[in-house]
Amino acid sequence: MSVRVTERLIGDVVIASGLSNSPQMVVQEIDEEAKIVTTSWFSDHHEYQEGFFPGSALDRVETVQAPKDKKAAPGRRGRKPAK
Repeated sequence: MSVRVTERLIGDVVIASGLSNSPQMVVQEIDEEAKIVTTSWFSDHHEYQEGFFPGSALDRVETVQAPKDKKAAPGRRGRKPAK
């Protein structure tokens, strides 16, 4: 699924869906009229790279968040604040 080329895309992490080993890239600039996205990333040799892609060629990288454990530890009760 391609990304929508809007100002909200700046700063998001994307990959090029057509490349099997696409690096994770950060969106730096967009051109809404031409639907072109400017991205940057670091190569395997730690060199700064920059590329220009059509929005239809990019997908957002979904971040996985650890589940929040809302249960208190067994045998522990919430403490009341001191007065």
